[in-house]
Amino acid sequence: MPEKKLLEWSPRSQYLVEKIRAFIEPENPKAAQDVVDEIAITAAGLRTFPMLGKPWKRESRKLVLPKYPYVIIYKLTPSKVLILAVAHQSKKNT
Repeated sequence: MPEKKLLEWSPRSQYLVEKIRAFIEPENPKAAQDVVDEIAITAAGLRTFPMLGKPWKRESRKLVLPKYPYVIIYKLTPSKVLILAVAHQSKKNT
């Protein structure tokens, strides 16, 4: 199995995940937690399989979540995966 990279969340990506939670939570707190958990689990998988996402803008990559309409935008370095943003798939300019 490949060596795991470090996983780092940018302040922007942390803010965006909290914004997603805040949007869903008033209607369904459990669903909000489920979405946030799935984002975290999917991002953690990039530690072992960093090339899962497709090439994206400015040398970054984009990975679509399998269960929810969100994407994780991330950048690779030799030692880590840096999560840059998390956005709804309908967003055009992430």
